Amino acid sequence: MKIAHVLSLIMLLLLVLLAGIGFQRFRGDAEVGKRLAENNCGVCHDMTAKRKNGKGPYLWEIYKRPAGVVDFSFSASFRQLVEEHPFLWDDDHLDRWLANPLAFIPKTKMSQQTKDHPVAFEGMDSSANRKDLITYLKSLQ
Repeated sequence: MKIAHVLSLIMLLLLVLLAGIGFQRFRGDAEVGKRLAENNCGVCHDMTAKRKNGKGPYLWEIYKRPAGVVDFSFSASFRQLVEEHPFLWDDDHLDRWLANPLAFIPKTKMSQQTKDHPVAFEGMDSSANRKDLITYLKSLQ
């Protein structure tokens, strides 16, 4: 009986540990998101409290910010969308944008490779990476 009780306790502890690991992955990892942001976003976007626009608008305090309110030269298609259908940069909109910016807003500058804009962001396939990146963007307050 004691062995069965100890084994049950060990199984319960393992389940709690695995559930904790699963919950962490469900939440997103801001440290992983920071590295993704530095490698994917930092080329064009300022992510500091200095709020400087570069090739793209600054990302400080982007989470829950109305789209298009930053003083930046957005593409005509972006401006038209936010005028007709205003939205906040929440989890859903950020995820859709990061997955495929051109599907979300056709002809957006961010996904166009030109002489003046040599780096194009075509999207991030991994939903786990997008979740981590969004978790990091939420921390930019």
